Amino acid sequence: MTLLLRALRTKGLRGTGRAVGDRFEEWLLERYYEWRLGITTRGTVSSEMLGYEQPDCHAYGASTYGNLRRIIRALNIHAGGRDVLIDFGSGKGRVLVFAALHPFERIIGVERSPQLNVVARQNIEDARARFVCQHVDLVTADAARYEVPDDATIVYFASPFGGTVLEAVLDRMHASLMRAPRRFSVVSHGYDAGNAFERQLRAREWLSLRAEIALQRGHCAWIYTNARWDRRAAVSVA
Repeated sequence: MTLLLRALRTKGLRGTGRAVGDRFEEWLLERYYEWRLGITTRGTVSSEMLGYEQPDCHAYGASTYGNLRRIIRALNIHAGGRDVLIDFGSGKGRVLVFAALHPFERIIGVERSPQLNVVARQNIEDARARFVCQHVDLVTADAARYEVPDDATIVYFASPFGGTVLEAVLDRMHASLMRAPRRFSVVSHGYDAGNAFERQLRAREWLSLRAEIALQRGHCAWIYTNARWDRRAAVSVA
């Protein structure tokens, strides 16, 4: 009751009703997809339990299915396309499994924790019969040292790390684009545009904000594109 009264004071009746509806949607979709796919990706795992000593590396917590549905819809992944998705900090594999229900060419999960990748690998095999994209790879690696493949077209972040780790990942993404110029999108699932993760992304001149996606509980995701490619496309269209 105290939490409800506090929510009513801060969000008002309409905002509280929307928040309750979002939480119910999260609960319902999580149970539906976990049951339908035969996987287990719920829960959180602290950075201490994962053995992370760097403050830049964050705890595990999965993106909600409702938010993933909104994000995939905004990406417009069409059958016959050749999009290659990388999920940095792929954890127990929820994003990988959900993405594989759509016609990606290839999906890659980059996860530092071997114990989370063991769970992710089992989840992928348990759900594989329902996959549209069968090419799902798991990489156990420090994201800062992972070489971004030159066929990657979409990177997904749910704030898995920040600071120097994110800077190193962004450098490697940019190096890949310099080697192989192409259309490239970065999806950042965050909380507000002013958080430290978003500020690091927006400081990169080669990334251009393309879209903002309204998510549950008043959160947002942002889609950035390769600004250099966008300029070339604009010239060719003109």
